[in-house]
Amino acid sequence: MKRKNRRRVTAPRRSFELLWHAEARLRRGPVAGIDRAAIVSAALALADAEGLAAVTMSRVADELGVTTMALYRHVPGKRELVDLMTDAAFAHAPGTGGANWRTELARWARADLALFQRHPWLHESVMHGTSAGPNWLDWLEAALRALSGTPLAPQEKMSVVLLIDGHARASAQVTAGAKMSGEWAANFGRALERSIPDPRYAALAALAAAGSFAPPLQGEHSAFEFGLERLLDGVAAYGRQAI
Repeated sequence: MKRKNRRRVTAPRRSFELLWHAEARLRRGPVAGIDRAAIVSAALALADAEGLAAVTMSRVADELGVTTMALYRHVPGKRELVDLMTDAAFAHAPGTGGANWRTELARWARADLALFQRHPWLHESVMHGTSAGPNWLDWLEAALRALSGTPLAPQEKMSVVLLIDGHARASAQVTAGAKMSGEWAANFGRALERSIPDPRYAALAALAAAGSFAPPLQGEHSAFEFGLERLLDGVAAYGRQAI
């Protein structure tokens, strides 16, 4: 029992060391021409194609054509590998600077949305509390830098970033769900048809009659853009009060 508790305490620390320190082999033996970057890249591709559940040490080893033991010479286990994958996915933080805070933060939000759409498994890995790596901090720094010229206090800036990030993640989840579940969409459509004559669902009936449940619009008229603009409106109004 004590050993299990020790594992829970030390796993995040091992991830932190892997994320912030140079490549270091964990065990002796032949490396079969692979390194930590190759392992993370293979795991990323696997997660993107089949989801996070498909990522196991043995499956990644198969993808690389090496033994599972060869992976353990670079990564202690799946927990640490997922941490490394998550930080790798956050590489190439969006650039900011040269425009007003609203334009820059909107650009960051769209990049955030695209990131979670490219890697749907990130929802699961981030929810489980991965260790903070350098790429993730770069991403956070970019958002905070966009707000650097506003009168908001440091804690308020962080709250704004969390708010915008939450909107981007939720929008990405809705998009993924719509693509993955055509059956759910069909059932929802049938439920709406039945609700129209029912007085208990008068508000839903009005939306359905107006065509508001048609396929989501794209570009500047999408639900994501509408929500983003309203959030930014709120931040702008709050910022004016804070002056």
